[in-house]
Amino acid sequence: MNEPISQILPRLPFWANLSPTEKAMVSQRAVTKRFAKGQFVSSNSSSCLGIVFILSGEVRVGLVSDEGREITLFRAGAGEVCVSTASCVIRQMTFDTEVTAERETAILVIPSSVCVNLMESNIYVRAFVFEKQTERYSQTVWAIQAMLFKHFDQRLAMYLVSAYDSTGSAEVKKTQEEIARDVNSAREVVARMLHEFSARGLVEIKRGSIKLRDIEALRKIR
Repeated sequence: MNEPISQILPRLPFWANLSPTEKAMVSQRAVTKRFAKGQFVSSNSSSCLGIVFILSGEVRVGLVSDEGREITLFRAGAGEVCVSTASCVIRQMTFDTEVTAERETAILVIPSSVCVNLMESNIYVRAFVFEKQTERYSQTVWAIQAMLFKHFDQRLAMYLVSAYDSTGSAEVKKTQEEIARDVNSAREVVARMLHEFSARGLVEIKRGSIKLRDIEALRKIR
């Protein structure tokens, strides 16, 4: 991650709508950070990082219960902006989320104090942040709907096909524990369904990954 911040900033979706003064403020205060896989990035309850622009890698936004159970709400990857890390700026965010790095991840951070100034002075930034939060809220509702209204074989098949569509690889390099977290279920439930899929010739269970044998058949599980 050797790219100068001055070359990164123009890629921000709202950069062109900032005034010269606002651009100078962001340039002076923005910082880059790197996180290892599984490393904690931010939490509503413990920190307010600011607006995050993902340079490489991927972050996962989820909820953690008092008992330690995790629920995945959505992910954001390279080139995307995450505003869930700016809870002190967006007062409408009333539930606690945790953001972690899904793999080695580099981000650009616009500190929360700068975000407050931009939200107050620039209608384009304010509109962008609320639009992004609305988009993330829709993803959260979709995740809850899947948990409530879809059978688990549908959810797991949909997850595997989505992984294939996003990477182009027929091998999903995830452990059963990681898949369970991603589909909001228990590892034992995932293991049973994967073995059922395997018996039907849909997947091959490998150490630390799942190989998709019949993607079209997985797509038809509805």
